[in-house]
Amino acid sequence: MKNKIWFHADDFGVTKEQSERILECFRNGALNSISVLPNSGALKESLQILDSADPDGTGIRRVLHLNFVEGRPLAGAQNVPDLVDKTGRFDKSFIQFFQWNYLKRGAARQRVEAQLKLEMAAQLRAVTTENDYKITAVDSHQHYHMIPVVFDSLMSVLSDKEFAHLDIRHIRIPVDPTAPLMRDARMCRGVPAINWVKWCILKIYKKRNTAVLKNRGIKAPVFFGIFYTCEMKKEVVETLLPAYRHYAGKRGEELELMFHPGNLTASYELLDERSRQLADFYMSDNRYYEAECLKLLKHSASVRHSDRLE
Repeated sequence: MKNKIWFHADDFGVTKEQSERILECFRNGALNSISVLPNSGALKESLQILDSADPDGTGIRRVLHLNFVEGRPLAGAQNVPDLVDKTGRFDKSFIQFFQWNYLKRGAARQRVEAQLKLEMAAQLRAVTTENDYKITAVDSHQHYHMIPVVFDSLMSVLSDKEFAHLDIRHIRIPVDPTAPLMRDARMCRGVPAINWVKWCILKIYKKRNTAVLKNRGIKAPVFFGIFYTCEMKKEVVETLLPAYRHYAGKRGEELELMFHPGNLTASYELLDERSRQLADFYMSDNRYYEAECLKLLKHSASVRHSDRLE
């Protein structure tokens, strides 16, 4: 649908309580899309409250949030040894996957690809046959799927007979266009340096991956969320949204805004409580501010009624 805007929340389903907090942004805000972490112990409970909030599945787009970052693999640690540490938990960083993409060749690459496919298939089953989330899109935790060794494995899995019936309409290409940002010098200067680094790395693969998706008839909405990752506050979104919406509208494309509104309250709720970085990520006050932004956007002049409900 042309000009559709997805007000999207990543990381749905870590705990039942966290899922409830995210759904408040749907009931009382502009939220209309979520990414589901498939290897959470709260997956079934989170589906129940999601279906209670959105019984017919038409109010909230449901997206698989492929996860190779934290928690335990669903394919079994013994089957994906290259992806986990000695305790059986995911432990490979984006940079390690990035290096594998260039350094692993021949049998070593085939081994990694085989393990990725096993785990992707298990994660897909978790949100389809085991818990029917009505998935229509795919993205990933910390955007690992953009790396070709991961992206190509995903394309292969989606082509498998087991998953060919899935109606996968979108796959995220998380590279914000710069033109809307450049229209406001103050907002351009406000982008954290680390986010420019992320953007530069992800952009390496944008053209390649977009071409693959186009050949498969899968759309990648215009993206708004890397430059201000975890900083999608009201003043940021209301300033930049008109320019991003105009950019997408001129191209007849959909637009996705990425938020992280679901905060955790204690380290024991984490999928892997050993990581200080992940604890800071999930318990940041910015998640509260992003949730408040989604709620305030419901009444904002910069968000049309049709953006939320079409």
